[in-house]
Amino acid sequence: MDTVAMETWRRLEVSRLPGRRYDEASVTDSILYMLRDQVPGLLIYQTNQVIERTTGADWEWWIGDDQVGWICLRIQAKRAYENNTYKMLGHLGAGEDRFQYDTLINGCDPDQARYAFHVLYNGWPEGTFAVGTRWAVPAEWNACPAMRGYDECKHAEVRHYGCAIISSYDVKALSDNDDSKYSVVKYLSNAVPWSYAFGFPPIDFGNWHREERWHPQLDRGDWVDRIHGTLEVLARRGGVRGARDASGHLGEVPIDRNQRIFELPTYVQAMRRTTSGLFEPASEDEVPAAPQTVIVERKSKRARKK
Repeated sequence: MDTVAMETWRRLEVSRLPGRRYDEASVTDSILYMLRDQVPGLLIYQTNQVIERTTGADWEWWIGDDQVGWICLRIQAKRAYENNTYKMLGHLGAGEDRFQYDTLINGCDPDQARYAFHVLYNGWPEGTFAVGTRWAVPAEWNACPAMRGYDECKHAEVRHYGCAIISSYDVKALSDNDDSKYSVVKYLSNAVPWSYAFGFPPIDFGNWHREERWHPQLDRGDWVDRIHGTLEVLARRGGVRGARDASGHLGEVPIDRNQRIFELPTYVQAMRRTTSGLFEPASEDEVPAAPQTVIVERKSKRARKK
């Protein structure tokens, strides 16, 4: 995922040249293609893009297996533009929803282990924000478990933020009544590289102080529990400090790490019976919730040996 993020950064950086165009749909198609190319067994399905209008989701991640259960991430993607804003966060929502991120949040049910997140696509030339770095100074750097800054962190590099993940609840808290026109700096201060959704990197303190950013138990337990735990941190703390609304309340989504889905929606069941690629629903029950669906399933040990 870090490799894909770095390539996304490169393409968006190049897209700032005259005559280049690289919109969110193009980026999403590219990153999912790169993931499928690099991760054998990853199931990715594509269907009619009109679906996005009703759910606000660009793609879904279904993560788990039939033994431990499943969790679902509905993702809305937004790219950074030449004016260094995520200006399309102002996209209108469906029906009575004010904005598209409202539609995404309202369409998710935490009690059914369905969670709303945004993935932000980034990429700009070195020196765009500060001399000698690609980082969007003065955005907070949340990628280091040992609390180092972007210039000292050994766990991630700036281009890993080519695909950055942030709770949609934090996006809403930061965006409602926004007076900074969706500034890149503000949102990055509450985001981490998207690979962190699947587990934070191990901490190597060396001679550094012992303050930790994330609880070490997040790297233990079954793989879905680890993912669930990292999502809980992202959702409840907005990366590190958390986004607060005008009244000072932290934007939160209830994430119960014991909550899993064991009966998959009809369309996911149908997808698992077919080969990855273009998916054609056979009935209304098989219409997916997003234009793209990614199924991340860990096979049983017996199946892997076969």
